[in-house]
Amino acid sequence: MSDFYSLEGAFKNIFKTTKDECPIHHKPMIEAPKVGEICPLCEKEKLDNAEKEMVRKIYEDNARKTLLRKSLVDDSATYACTFDSYIVKNDTLEANLRQQARLIAGQYLKRPDAKFNTILSGPPGAGKTHLAMAILNAVNDNAQPPQKCVFMNVVSLFMQLRASFDDSTSWWTEKNVERFLKGVDLVVIDDLGSESAMSGNARDATQFVQTILYNITNSQRRIIFTTNLTQNQLVKTYNSKVVSRILRGTKGHILNFNGIKDKRIEAF
Repeated sequence: MSDFYSLEGAFKNIFKTTKDECPIHHKPMIEAPKVGEICPLCEKEKLDNAEKEMVRKIYEDNARKTLLRKSLVDDSATYACTFDSYIVKNDTLEANLRQQARLIAGQYLKRPDAKFNTILSGPPGAGKTHLAMAILNAVNDNAQPPQKCVFMNVVSLFMQLRASFDDSTSWWTEKNVERFLKGVDLVVIDDLGSESAMSGNARDATQFVQTILYNITNSQRRIIFTTNLTQNQLVKTYNSKVVSRILRGTKGHILNFNGIKDKRIEAF
């Protein structure tokens, strides 16, 4: 405050001090041209608050845009997946799964410090990816303060990581990815298990995959996994340390899509 008033002498020929006193700061008011009586300290606080609000909005905007800027999806239409666009009939397995996913989204949204994973498992085309992104969109759009959310299709992720070996300019290095995923608030790892099948080794994951997944699951405690694998298949595919971290906190947070037909085939 004293720093602001030290300028008073420099502006004494421009602003006239009045006899009135600011009821908040108990300092003399000044007469500003075309404005009238103002308190310099009140005006400074207005500017400071406006600056803080601008910074807050920039941070919030950047946080919410993390989902679009950093995610890896195999189909850009995935970004539009919401609970409303997951069309189901009442009293069906799909309706029950959507309701479970809504409840889980609410837990992630209202309890940003809650550390638990979620697993959506079942056959291909059952809607696992749709509901996983719906959870992310719900949290990303509504969290206050904002939560940084990101979606990682596991095949795309490992393609980027492997490509970085031959590209020194690539951002997608092991170090960058692991540090980034540790720093966000909610992650979807989509289609877990496909990275091993795509590499030609469907029965077990390579050491490279195991190491990356271990590092991610060890440092990030809020992950939503979608997978075609059963729990027994997870155990056969990944080492016990990775599996234990995948399953961490999943009690009450496992959505089983078995029994749902492939919606992509039904569309034809």
